[in-house]
Amino acid sequence: MASPCISKMEIRQVIGLYFSPTGGTQKIVAAAVHALADRWSVPFQMISYTTPAEREKITAIPFDALVVWGTPVYAGRIPNKTLPFVDDFIQGNGNPIIAIAVFGGRHYDNTLSEMVLKTRQGGMRPIGAAAMVCRHIFSKTLSKGRPTEDDLQQLRDFVTKLQLDDGKELSVPGEPVPQTYYTPLKEDLQPAKFLKSKPQLDEALCIRCGQCVRVCPLGSIRWADKFPVFEGTCIKCQACILNCQQQALKMEDADFLSHVRMLETNVAEGRHNEFFSL
Repeated sequence: MASPCISKMEIRQVIGLYFSPTGGTQKIVAAAVHALADRWSVPFQMISYTTPAEREKITAIPFDALVVWGTPVYAGRIPNKTLPFVDDFIQGNGNPIIAIAVFGGRHYDNTLSEMVLKTRQGGMRPIGAAAMVCRHIFSKTLSKGRPTEDDLQQLRDFVTKLQLDDGKELSVPGEPVPQTYYTPLKEDLQPAKFLKSKPQLDEALCIRCGQCVRVCPLGSIRWADKFPVFEGTCIKCQACILNCQQQALKMEDADFLSHVRMLETNVAEGRHNEFFSL
């Protein structure tokens, strides 16, 4: 028997669920959530699953919630290290959900198709999706200043016009069952191999504030000999680098830096947001 679908009269809250190591996805999801809460005159919650401590506190999604789920694009997909949480938590009973993929100007590839697939597998009902441009976390210049207020207003206008119940199935671009990831390239357009690279610490600049330890999404930074040590998996999210007020952290891997230069040279500015509805 099919799960019952939430009706317009049953929406009692809006939930914004997001993975946002550097704040861009949070800002975009918040714009959508606030607009929807105003439309339905209901309360809202913003729920981050960015850090291990945040993920430990999250409980099940209530049946009466309209959900906005946002994630940055990593290699054209949902960040793979977050998938265990996504599979456990993107669960509902017909909850309407809006998927938002946040990308740095190159492309969102299979992220939206993967997000929509995950929502359906979890018993939720995707009613809309958006691919939103944000400043690329690897670059100070690529998609600089995005999202703009115009970007956010486009999103507000889109989500508040979505229909909950019309019997259609949401269609988005991408592989129906995504299998491939984007391969980052160097300036010579050969594969860039920086999977195991990590930020380097300048101990002379480090004031041992512990901010990098607190913001790491994978808990991969620990204290040792009075300085932070990067010993676990690094997903290149740049949270530690961008949150370090002393600028004591930076990426020095040659392939990584070549990939950044390739993006800045070859990715066109002015990419548009994309929206998909039932």
